[in-house]
Amino acid sequence: MLKVHVAVRIAVCFLFIFLPLQSMDEWFYDRFFQLRGYYHEQPTQFVLIRINPTNLTLSPHREKYHFPATDALPSRRNQNIWYQQFYENLLGQIGKGNPELIVFTTYFDGTDHPDLRYTPPPNVLFSAYLNEESKLIPPPPPLVYGDNFGFVNVFPDPDNIVRRTHLVYSSGASLAVLAYHQVNAEPIKRNLLDPLFIDYRGPAGSYPIYDAADVLDGTIPVGALQDKIVLIAREGGRHWDYETPLGKMSRMEIQANIMDTFLDHREIRILPRIVTRIVAAAAVVSSVLIILYFPLTLAWVFLLLQSVVILLLALFFFSFPKIWAGVANPVFCIFATHLLMLGYKLSRQEEQQWKIQQEAEYLKEMDQFKNNFISLFSHDLKTPIAKIKAITDRLLTDHPNLNEEVKTSLRALDRTNGELARFISDILKVTKMESMRLEPSKEVIDLNRLVEEASHRLKFLADEKQIKIVLDLEPLFSMEGDLHLIQEVITNLVENAIKYSPSNRQVIVRTREADAKVCVEVIDQGEGIPPDELPRVTGKFYRGKRASENTKGSGLGLYLSKYFVELHQGQLELESELGIGTKVSFWLPINS
Repeated sequence: MLKVHVAVRIAVCFLFIFLPLQSMDEWFYDRFFQLRGYYHEQPTQFVLIRINPTNLTLSPHREKYHFPATDALPSRRNQNIWYQQFYENLLGQIGKGNPELIVFTTYFDGTDHPDLRYTPPPNVLFSAYLNEESKLIPPPPPLVYGDNFGFVNVFPDPDNIVRRTHLVYSSGASLAVLAYHQVNAEPIKRNLLDPLFIDYRGPAGSYPIYDAADVLDGTIPVGALQDKIVLIAREGGRHWDYETPLGKMSRMEIQANIMDTFLDHREIRILPRIVTRIVAAAAVVSSVLIILYFPLTLAWVFLLLQSVVILLLALFFFSFPKIWAGVANPVFCIFATHLLMLGYKLSRQEEQQWKIQQEAEYLKEMDQFKNNFISLFSHDLKTPIAKIKAITDRLLTDHPNLNEEVKTSLRALDRTNGELARFISDILKVTKMESMRLEPSKEVIDLNRLVEEASHRLKFLADEKQIKIVLDLEPLFSMEGDLHLIQEVITNLVENAIKYSPSNRQVIVRTREADAKVCVEVIDQGEGIPPDELPRVTGKFYRGKRASENTKGSGLGLYLSKYFVELHQGQLELESELGIGTKVSFWLPINS
């Protein structure tokens, strides 16, 4: 059932690839313009001249340039009028700067003299416009000669932001196309029917701009117009500003960006929609794999990194190769896939958690059954073991005339029976430890006395191997703890030292006190423990390879000793060197 659920979720994720996210893509497109940096610090071949009616009216040389005495200069009401004497003077002053091309981006509705006869200079272009019926309306007849005009319409997107423009229409070419033919001898190699995505040089003010009054007065810098493309427009009338990805701009500045983009061959190239869908499909696949095979926290980090990488790559291609493929669908697919697959992941984890819980309960029952069985089994073994010990003791005591071979066998039987009893006792202790937490009792302990008792108790074992137990005991303060558990620790350590030492050696038991702690050290002269086994010898039932071959044991002595020491907030330490011996020590706080 879960496989069906995940297949349905993945199928839905792939459907996100086809969502119409044009508005979101346009938002990213505009943000990338703002992030990538601008070209306004680089040299440009475009210069803008602004005709400001207020400056012209207030000019002290108004009569010199034959300005009409009206505050609407140089327009009449809402019309842009070609004032012959004014514009002749303006073109004359601009011509002295030797520009390459002069372009009027203002459309003129008429002239100040209906019978005007005028032939503009050959390097001057005028604006036409497309009316509501997409018919090209040329400038007034005196300004027209041949094809010296092109439409200057601005084409905002549905959100009223100008990102692209048309180069040709059914009834004529744009001003940018005419400018290209004027300044370039090479033919246009792109398809003019495709819209031109404008590569804006920067925000408003990125191009050098001068006031027409300053041009007429000759106060602009020398050489400012040399070999430049000069755009002239009246500002302050209808269609004053337009929204662009970089903020508001006048029609003249937008036309400058259009011509700059087209003439310099640096337009933004839009890749086919299929490329965006392929990237989005790859994002879905990678997101699904990340969600399914990584923990949720790590998956969040990877998904965030994946989105950042996609955005950074898109910004890189947008800034340098000037390629745009759209990022809204891939980014949306990443987070939508995460949300969809998150439900599946949580349901799967919940199911796994339920299985683990069931398994844990089953294992707990089995462990309890095992502990009960071991406890029952061990208790049942105590009676025959006690009987065997009693029989062997009676035979050795009541029949002193037995031959030596029988006595040796009975002693071996008694020794083996004691080892079995010790092994069963250790198993019972481990079972008790694992079934319930041991709480050590609080009583006054004399460690030196416990060491002496353990040494005395194990003297017979040492005598069998002709091992001498050497006691080096410092006077110690009494401490609080569980007497039986600490005695068990000391006995285990001394017994291990005797068992793993060759014959005719010695075992040193030392006590000392330092830093409000007491320490017991047991040092043998055995074969030592290999370094790779040293960290594991305190594990349950673990016995080293050499120990298993040469000495009998349960593998529980050090495990229990470590546990009992840690119950008293102490620490057990092992040091060993092959061929020299082993030192096992434990530290206990005096006020435990």
